[in-house]
Amino acid sequence: MRQVHKAGEKYFVDYSAKKPKIVEAKTGEHVVVELFVAVLGASNYTFAE
Repeated sequence: MRQVHKAGEKYFVDYSAKKPKIVEAKTGEHVVVELFVAVLGASNYTFAE
């Protein structure tokens, strides 16, 4: 199903269901983090942090 979005009209935001882990370089400790994702509707430009 194709949807048409006007530029700047919408963006879609979500957090990932599974929390990824990163490894602390100095200690080797695994740290659980949140993953935030946003997508601009018109351009499909994706941002994740």
